Amino acid sequence: MVEKKKEYAKNILSPEIKQYQDLQVFEFSGKDTRGYDFSVQLSPIEAIPLIEDKPQAVDADRVKMYFGGDPENMNDIGAEIEISLGKEPEIYKIDAAAMTYIPKGMHHQHHVVQKPEKLSWLLSFTLPPEYIEPDESKA
Repeated sequence: MVEKKKEYAKNILSPEIKQYQDLQVFEFSGKDTRGYDFSVQLSPIEAIPLIEDKPQAVDADRVKMYFGGDPENMNDIGAEIEISLGKEPEIYKIDAAAMTYIPKGMHHQHHVVQKPEKLSWLLSFTLPPEYIEPDESKA
């Protein structure tokens, strides 16, 4: 019996799981239907110092979301994080759920000032260079 090839199997991705000491980080990456690269990373906030140790700038926009692991209080990240933005860095401190938008080419870094008291997460998206509205006539 020949199994029928599934048309949408390419839309289901499995993460690459990276180990940083005793912490796991999930990473997904690929190309969207237009051929643009994308990546998504989910990591415990505690892993930030193990993953990034210097300012960086990338050739795509990024969004970084910080949130707590308690489904009844996701605003509480249980940590203090410094976020530095720009070549001549402006420093911002967060201690509750927040999101940063980092335009293509902007230097940025985040640093955990106070180690998390509880499970909390960083969800990062590297975004394609241009959003194109879907053609409704082809839907």
